[in-house]
Amino acid sequence: MFQPFRESFALLPQFMELVFYSILILFVAIFIAGLYKHYRLYGRYVIKEVTKHGEQRLKAFLKYGLLQVKIISDRFRGGLHATLFIGTIILFIGTCIVFVDHTVEKFGVKLLVGDIYPFVESLLDFFGLLFVLSVAVLLTSRIVRYPPRIGTGIQYTLVLVGLLYVGISGFLVEGFRLFLKDVPWSGYSFIGKTIADMISYFGVHPELAYELYIVLWWSHGLVALTLIAFLPYSNLMHILTSSLNIYLSRPMEPVGKLTTPFNIKALDEAEEVELHVGFKKVGEMGWRDALSIYACTDCGRCEESCPAYESGSALSPRRLIQSLKYSLDKGFRDRDVLAEGVIEEEAVWACTTCYACSLKCPVLISPIKYAIEIRRAIVFEGKMDERVYPLVSNIARMSNPFGMPEYEKEKLVEELRGMGVKILPDDGEVEYLYWLGCAAFYDPRAGKVAKTTIRLLKEAGLNVGILADERCTGDPARRVGEEGRFQEQAYANVEKIMGLKVKKIVTHCPHCYNTLKNEYREFGLEADVVHHTQLLSALLKDGRFHVKKKLETPAVLHDSCYIGRVNGIYAEPRYVLSTVLSNKLLEFRRSKEDSFCCGAGGCNYWYHIPRSKRESLIRLEEAISVGAKMVVVECPYCLAMFEDAARVMGLEGFIVKDVAEVLATAVFDEEN
Repeated sequence: MFQPFRESFALLPQFMELVFYSILILFVAIFIAGLYKHYRLYGRYVIKEVTKHGEQRLKAFLKYGLLQVKIISDRFRGGLHATLFIGTIILFIGTCIVFVDHTVEKFGVKLLVGDIYPFVESLLDFFGLLFVLSVAVLLTSRIVRYPPRIGTGIQYTLVLVGLLYVGISGFLVEGFRLFLKDVPWSGYSFIGKTIADMISYFGVHPELAYELYIVLWWSHGLVALTLIAFLPYSNLMHILTSSLNIYLSRPMEPVGKLTTPFNIKALDEAEEVELHVGFKKVGEMGWRDALSIYACTDCGRCEESCPAYESGSALSPRRLIQSLKYSLDKGFRDRDVLAEGVIEEEAVWACTTCYACSLKCPVLISPIKYAIEIRRAIVFEGKMDERVYPLVSNIARMSNPFGMPEYEKEKLVEELRGMGVKILPDDGEVEYLYWLGCAAFYDPRAGKVAKTTIRLLKEAGLNVGILADERCTGDPARRVGEEGRFQEQAYANVEKIMGLKVKKIVTHCPHCYNTLKNEYREFGLEADVVHHTQLLSALLKDGRFHVKKKLETPAVLHDSCYIGRVNGIYAEPRYVLSTVLSNKLLEFRRSKEDSFCCGAGGCNYWYHIPRSKRESLIRLEEAISVGAKMVVVECPYCLAMFEDAARVMGLEGFIVKDVAEVLATAVFDEEN
């Protein structure tokens, strides 16, 4: 019985095969030359790095690379991208099989023969159809710009047009081939067979059909080869770089931990030091940074989620990455991106380091890292913005960002002493060290939250102490780019804490929490660090609090960036509030991981960046839109931002409270 088989270069003159392979060699050479450019930038380092942390990286690659979890979170474009990705992979594998089949055929071996060939044909037709439909809808959505974050770059449109042509022309070639030379198993190529029947129905002359077949075959092949050859020079390169970037990401590192460019103790011990911190030239970037830039798909998800962008500041995380990519592409390795106007310095300072862009990026790029590195370079050169300088100066002189003298702390310390709080190190050992944070010491409103929290902890019977001479963790210095000042604070604080032999630390400040928990480990801190919402929730579950009354006020919880998105604490504050509210806790339209920054992060609390509309005003309007009369926060800076926003908006009677204050109202039966 005559078996089905794949016939390569069907109906083509024999010399065309030689011509095709000659052209193929040329396009492969162009492709390799483009890849070599990337190899010089980061490829050699990638090869050395791929074997490290294999298990964790494979899990990340499976989740974000193959399963595309973040991509498909956007059901419309993400779903289309996933089907396009699957279709492309299957068609590429099919093409490779056909190529190998044709090659080994010359040695008397045939792969695509018998029952397997009809199966392969049906499979390729199905995924080819999926490919064409996905590209067509994506192209349409790009032209009409839906969603609005989608860019209008001509390169992206041309790539989609090219892909669409490859898909459609492939089916047409198949259809004309089956029209000119039908085979018993043609029905398995169900798209091609349908096209062949249509050609026959319209009575196309075989000679014309043959000429069209030749034109379509060559145009299909040349467009496909062009897309492959110029892949390293276009946005299509993300097919390779995004996969590498995902695989080489650091899933083992906490989200909120910034890199450590140097260690001041090691520098003190070194005889000769040649130090360079951060970058303002793309030639100064590390290979990981270059790889991440080329992994960017310009999808706009970072921009869509960025509070600084939505508020009308100069920052767009998408433009930040794409501008650096432009400099790399153009070979401007030694040009200062700020001096040349490639990146606006105002944009760098506008970043609130809220990590919304990082967590939204489907290929795990962190635009924050680039903003921080540029800040570090500016600070290292001593060219700090005059609005930023007082912050660093205050930490250097007074060990707090407010610039307040030490004696300003005494009032709060004495009040807490009167509440039975131990003052360390003089009053002996404690179960918990309460890290108050600078805001509590120097802002009376934040100090009230600290007193309320300690009152609750004492009610629960906990043995709590504070440091009278507590100093800033250095978080503002690190986020603003002053790494040396941060490390000075870190080493001094770690030495003091470890000297107390304290094993548990509680704090109500998310920024102190993140620094103590995620960044101080590197400098020697060994202690369990909890946020006050975690501890209060645990005590409430254990029956250590008796709720005397429930609150009637419609309330919504604002997830702070450094407790929610950065450290994944969502359930605990919600448990506390759901226990003490008589009505169901309301939710923002953007909550939990999608929460919208109050605008204070990234040291924006300490200096003014021009904005069309402040983030805190946008957020408060969202609270009102869901019917809230009270916004509950878990951060002293969110508290300050929203209370100020309420005053600006003239919202008399609108309440802004910390989670601890709401719980205290219910436990101590006090007025709201």
